[in-house]
Amino acid sequence: MNRTDMKDAMAQDVDVATRPQLATSGEILRVRDLSVQIADKTVLDDVTLDIGASERVGLIGASGSGKSMLVKAITGLLPRAARVGGDITMGGTRLQAGDDAAFAALRGRYVGLVFQNPGAALNPVLSVEQQVCLPLRLHYDLDAGERRDRVMTMLERVGLPASLAGSYPHELSGGQQQRVGIATALITSPRLIIADEPTTALDAIVQRSIIDLLVSLVESAGASMLFITHDFAVLSRATTRCMVIDRGRIIETGDTAALLHDPRQPQTRLLVNAAKTLTLNVNPEHHHA
Repeated sequence: MNRTDMKDAMAQDVDVATRPQLATSGEILRVRDLSVQIADKTVLDDVTLDIGASERVGLIGASGSGKSMLVKAITGLLPRAARVGGDITMGGTRLQAGDDAAFAALRGRYVGLVFQNPGAALNPVLSVEQQVCLPLRLHYDLDAGERRDRVMTMLERVGLPASLAGSYPHELSGGQQQRVGIATALITSPRLIIADEPTTALDAIVQRSIIDLLVSLVESAGASMLFITHDFAVLSRATTRCMVIDRGRIIETGDTAALLHDPRQPQTRLLVNAAKTLTLNVNPEHHHA
């Protein structure tokens, strides 16, 4: 199979027969009345949200508002001491707190994760090729040649040269590290990408290129995305619909552009005003993609 054919194949799932089926047509993620308490502190309170097929949805809030805790709840990565109430359904599976096997079966296969700090998220002793290949090794029965072909094609799609396949994270720039993170998240053609503040550790020019790359890849794959950030300037570039979270509760939802233009809640107005002050337009001399 040549590289063009491989690109076409990767637009489909690694194995369509093993892709999780949806409980309801078009439903990718369903959260109902989710609450999380840790050490008698409520960190999520009655959170309800839906993400449909091919939707790009944002979750925005200030530091400490509960954004990352919601990601941990959805992906089964909460601390063991957490007390969880409510329902999460993903990939046709109703997930129960503490069911590590069910969450692990979906992570990396149905849902791909892009993290805030790529330097910390990548395994320092794995090469780029080994890092991107890992989800394939964990979830699919492919031979070494098939895995390598898929990895090299994915590196090309995220804008990394084949010559970097043998490099290690410390040898890459921040933007290159995040491209590796995106490649790793997308290599199994997941239905949902969760991007948890994926550009916070990057300068603003690199932010733009990474956001545009991520949106393009998600759209071309027909996947959905939950994009978490504290910055409306980033959110407006990545999503079409968004939810505002404050102190563990969803306080406002709507079209991203509409909320940016006419925020109703005081906390949303604070975030909008910050976005107008700190935009993605900065000195291009600080480009380290």
